[in-house]
Amino acid sequence: MRQQFLPMKLWVLTLVVAFSVTSCLGTREWTYPPPPNSAFLGIQADQPVSGSLVVFPLVDQRGKEEQEEYWKIAIPLVPSGVTFYDRPEDVKDPEQIDEIEFNPPEDFARALSDEIREAKIFSSVAYAGKSSAPSTEYVLQGRLHSTRWERSITTYLLGPLGTIFWMVGLPMGQTDITVEMDLQLTAAADPSKVLWSFSMEFQGWDLDGIYYGLANEVNSYPTALQEALRPAITDLADKAASRLATS
Repeated sequence: MRQQFLPMKLWVLTLVVAFSVTSCLGTREWTYPPPPNSAFLGIQADQPVSGSLVVFPLVDQRGKEEQEEYWKIAIPLVPSGVTFYDRPEDVKDPEQIDEIEFNPPEDFARALSDEIREAKIFSSVAYAGKSSAPSTEYVLQGRLHSTRWERSITTYLLGPLGTIFWMVGLPMGQTDITVEMDLQLTAAADPSKVLWSFSMEFQGWDLDGIYYGLANEVNSYPTALQEALRPAITDLADKAASRLATS
């Protein structure tokens, strides 16, 4: 089916290329803290824990669904073409405007460790990565449930003729992203005892047009992650000292 409708799909997206969207895409690589400000959350613990923490990569429990149906907007009376990816970094041969280069289980955990370090919740914070974990008193692990990315594009029921609305500045469609994960803090000496846990989900969306949005949406994952982490880091900063004092 994808091969059959590929010419229509590329024809409709030609306007995006014609207006030099791809020349304005910038880097598609992961950057944290989120640009353009590149600032951490700024949360600070009132009572830092005298102890070390190691953060491990997240366990990847995301789905593997994907759908590419931009081509549908070339058909008159069809309201929209929807493309979505559960794992956007693993998509083979995506449209250039949909590309992203990141490794969520590792990049998200590294960002988490950076935010905790900046918040001064523990005396020291290290990210374990793929190397052997350093000696520590506390361990933070988590599960990644979703990084779903979905873009819906419309030609206002007019098929190829509807692209004229794009040229005059009307939205091409909308992009939605979801970040969902949960965390557990345990003592290194007793991994079965959960000292703190938190579940978080952030859903963001924005309009896309040939003059705006398209170059930004895939790169909005750092912002989405930071917003997802905000309540978790706040809660950990507030509760870590009291929870760990009684452990």
